[in-house]
Amino acid sequence: MTKLRVAFIIVTSVILAGAVSLLCYAFLIQKESSSLLRDLRTLNVGRSTSADAEQFVEDHHKFFESKNCEQSKCQYNFAIQNRWLAALRLEPSAQFYAGITVENGMVTRFGASLIRSMEIYPTFQGSAGMAQKYVELPEHFAQLGHYGSPTPIGKPYLEMVLDSHADPSQQQRAFAFSFRCLTKLGGGCDLPCDYLPLAWQDWKTQLQTGGFPMSDFDQAYPNNKRCQ
Repeated sequence: MTKLRVAFIIVTSVILAGAVSLLCYAFLIQKESSSLLRDLRTLNVGRSTSADAEQFVEDHHKFFESKNCEQSKCQYNFAIQNRWLAALRLEPSAQFYAGITVENGMVTRFGASLIRSMEIYPTFQGSAGMAQKYVELPEHFAQLGHYGSPTPIGKPYLEMVLDSHADPSQQQRAFAFSFRCLTKLGGGCDLPCDYLPLAWQDWKTQLQTGGFPMSDFDQAYPNNKRCQ
């Protein structure tokens, strides 16, 4: 076997090993994000306690970032990032965040967001999907009832908000994140439906019911035909 052939085999083996390692890494962070989200959704706003929040921290200490308290209110923050994919420039920087708010010893809100950096959006960190659940929706969301989106048309993100009175289907759809954009190589992931596909459909229904012209919606999101 010639030296050139040996060198080729070694280089090929290293490349294959690297590719397999990256695939395993991508699978792992998607699995970890799904686990974090699943456990987050088991919290019951208005009933879960500060002890439940602390147990959540213990269960997911690997991703725990901070606990910020002021008087009777505490905010717990968690994050999972695609550091290696971003460092190797195989994927834009992307993060899955989770947060829990505890007031007077009770969980009053929890939320999650998946954000992918995109330089074409200078006024926002990137394209994203976000969901927040409250005991009762804040007054500035009152027009949405118990479930809906306050997202301005044309933004690269979709925010869904709901409260404890939303039905189980709405609660499931609001937090039905697709973690593909956390590890997807290359372009794409430039529409909110890439992050929250089911909530995107609910948002469109909300806009249609409110009389918003879908021709204007299509103009704001010219590539949204793929969001089915």
